[in-house]
Amino acid sequence: MKTGNRESDKRATPPETKRRGGGVNSFLAGVATVLALLALGVGGFLLYRGMQSGQVRNPLNPQTNRNSIPVAPSTPTPVSPSPQASVAIPQNPYIQPALGNKAQVELLSVTRIPGKSDEVNVQMRVRRLTDAFAGNDIINVGATTARNPLANEQYQAVDSVKRSSGPIFLFNMGKEQPVDGYVVLKVPEGVNTIDILVKDTGAFKNVLISNASLIPGPESSSTASPSSTPQIIPTPSATPTDGTNSSSLSPSIQTPVPQTATPSPSTAAPAPTTIVEFQPGAFQQRAYGTKAQVELLSARRIQDPQTANRDVVNVQMRIRRLGDKVAATNIIGVGETTARNPVTSETYKAVNSRDRSTGSVSLYDIRPNASVDAYVWLRVPPGVHTLDIFIPETGAFQQVPISN
Repeated sequence: MKTGNRESDKRATPPETKRRGGGVNSFLAGVATVLALLALGVGGFLLYRGMQSGQVRNPLNPQTNRNSIPVAPSTPTPVSPSPQASVAIPQNPYIQPALGNKAQVELLSVTRIPGKSDEVNVQMRVRRLTDAFAGNDIINVGATTARNPLANEQYQAVDSVKRSSGPIFLFNMGKEQPVDGYVVLKVPEGVNTIDILVKDTGAFKNVLISNASLIPGPESSSTASPSSTPQIIPTPSATPTDGTNSSSLSPSIQTPVPQTATPSPSTAAPAPTTIVEFQPGAFQQRAYGTKAQVELLSARRIQDPQTANRDVVNVQMRIRRLGDKVAATNIIGVGETTARNPVTSETYKAVNSRDRSTGSVSLYDIRPNASVDAYVWLRVPPGVHTLDIFIPETGAFQQVPISN
């Protein structure tokens, strides 16, 4: 009996073991199924995103694959600023302000004169820019000089009176109305680049001297058209011998056609009739400190009655007593007045201090705040248009224009 029970116990054990192993296998199979489903879901999502972005080919739609070529996103380029805001427009080097922006000077041409290889003709144009100016505001074209930009050599005018157009007075010009002038400078042959210095005007630097054979100057050809456009053009075949690099110079500049032709300096022309009316208070100076005041009324060129030459300038003035206390020795010697050429520094004296002047004026004989008029004749050569006038015991009058 005991033996049969053992055999029955052995036969009952395997089914229980099988049931336990089957449950474990079912659990593991379920976990594997869940993991497989998760993997398929994640893979499908990634595949969908790849096909949407074009990075993965769609195996079910070859046509879409051919048309969906991946394109690299473009890099945004910064917008360049406006040229007006980023590029500074350079100033025209051939136009310079003058007299504290009251006027403007423009170079028209700089050419060598044919047959005179050491002479350079400089033509310029002056414009008045404002209505506020003084009686002695002038552009003295004859006082123009030049400078070698490398050797710093100075070049003067050949003749500031006979080989230039003389001074240009602002009060004789209309606003924005141009007036042309010229001056002939003594520049050695071989110097092709100069700095041009016009008095009371900004410097014109590195100006290339043109060959007169290309540009007819006022002295070069009598057949040149008066309406020809003056230009500043570098000579193509000219090579600067003073070491200046011509490629760094300013380009060719053409200016508007002038309305009137510039007179030839070699052609003798009569002196133009110029009436200069002094503005009240334009030429005033104190005398004897603060005891008196001298005001110039006019400076007119007249004819010498003895020689019939127009080499006399009649200077009229008004002397006013300001102080209450003056001495008997406070005398203004009008007959001892002198003048000086502001360009050449030549000095001019009175024609006859006794017969051609008021003589001496005593402040003691003038009532306080009263005035007397006086005059003096000065011997001034023709062609001089401006004077520095010196009256004894009085401040100097500079750049006084002469009426013709």
